Amino acid sequence: MSLNPTSPVTGAAISGLTSPTYTMTEDNADANSRRFMVTALGGTQTNVETHSASSPFTATVSRPQSLKTLPRANAVTGLIPAPPVNRYKIRFAKGVTIQGGTALALTETQSSIEVILNMPAGFELAANDIEDSKALFSFAIGFLSGNAQGLLDMAMTGLLK
Repeated sequence: MSLNPTSPVTGAAISGLTSPTYTMTEDNADANSRRFMVTALGGTQTNVETHSASSPFTATVSRPQSLKTLPRANAVTGLIPAPPVNRYKIRFAKGVTIQGGTALALTETQSSIEVILNMPAGFELAANDIEDSKALFSFAIGFLSGNAQGLLDMAMTGLLK
């Protein structure tokens, strides 16, 4: 199955946003990445801007440039050495305005969230244990979605409690 995100994306519950949705358009990235730009908003998201050249609102999914494979077992011991890791990355970026050093100076910059998937080569070959990988993805995505407000609060206050 390929990565085919559906658009619009329904956003997680965050205080101040009512039924947020994000309509995406795919953009050119590079041979190992796909980029999606948020081109329209739904629900109530007062003062939120869609993607523009100076204020990006994107999701970029990247795979390794070359996939690593499981090494052969040692001919003497029969053991497989430590497997190499294939690293996949998902980066979400949003242009935000911050207050500069003087009372009236405002500066545009980016906030971002990165999710890294470190998958040992050969994990997909263990068909009898693929359920553990399914559980990892289910848990991670559910954790992020279910804790969106708390993670935002942590980023805003610096408190992890």
